[in-house]
Amino acid sequence: MGNFEEKLIRAVIEKRNRLGLSIRALSAQVGISFSTLARLERAAGLPDNNSKIRLLEWLGDDAQDLGLDFERAAFVHFRALKNVQSGTVQALLKAADCLKDEFGNDDHDADASGSLIGEEPYPELSKDQLEEIAGNFRRDLDIGAEDPLDSLRVSVEGVRVVKLTDSECFDARTMRKLRHEAFSEWSAMSVPLDRVMTRWVVLLNDCHTVERQRVTLLEEYWHILMGHKLTKVAKLSEAYGRTYDQAEEHDAYYLASASLLPRKAVRDSVSKGCSAADIAKCFGTSPELVEYRIKRLGLWREHIGKKVALAKR
Repeated sequence: MGNFEEKLIRAVIEKRNRLGLSIRALSAQVGISFSTLARLERAAGLPDNNSKIRLLEWLGDDAQDLGLDFERAAFVHFRALKNVQSGTVQALLKAADCLKDEFGNDDHDADASGSLIGEEPYPELSKDQLEEIAGNFRRDLDIGAEDPLDSLRVSVEGVRVVKLTDSECFDARTMRKLRHEAFSEWSAMSVPLDRVMTRWVVLLNDCHTVERQRVTLLEEYWHILMGHKLTKVAKLSEAYGRTYDQAEEHDAYYLASASLLPRKAVRDSVSKGCSAADIAKCFGTSPELVEYRIKRLGLWREHIGKKVALAKR
């Protein structure tokens, strides 16, 4: 284990013991699995860069006192694999800088501060609350309860959407990475242009299918509209990584799916015996999103037609 990693893990163990936290309790706080944390504390492996960032975030001032800090950081939202590769994060970080230059970042110190709006603890929302929020969104768009929604036609005040293939902002290397080498690793990125986050630019990966773009763009809109805290994209120890908030990612995806596939319409379709492919075709989504929605609404048994009965005595 390298010197940076050794100092980091020692600091984590010292703070965890000082606070009286178990490894499992720390796991819940930082979003790193119990088994991974236990292995790291035994010096049986190295933390990946995403884990390093989460641990540095948790250490806070303790990390800075030990000289453990980010070489460079930016604050954005982006839709990507949980353990996205370092090179892809680096390309997204360069893309964020370019977008800020092109569309005007009103606060050039925003990247260096953790005091941006959206840093408050995220409140837990019930499924019914999420359904109500999505329903209100559709009503504001004047969309009928069972009508399809083309989210690519939705505009949100203060938010500019830029398609990857339409942008002339990026250098050839960044474009090649995002468009070809790593196109499957990321879907979109939202970049705030001011500290109070009233102005945004969303970079949409339009190399994906239209169905995927529809849910991806809505996820980014919901991150913005729900005031989710920003992801920290950072460089440290010669590699790039990012933070990841599972609860906020879940809610943004749930809201996107509920906006595209309204609850009543899905229930009615399932009761009529419609297939996931038929529902997807009707609403312009993927069958996989329909199946996710059916499961989250507790309709899977009805969908697959599994009958239940009490055995006779």
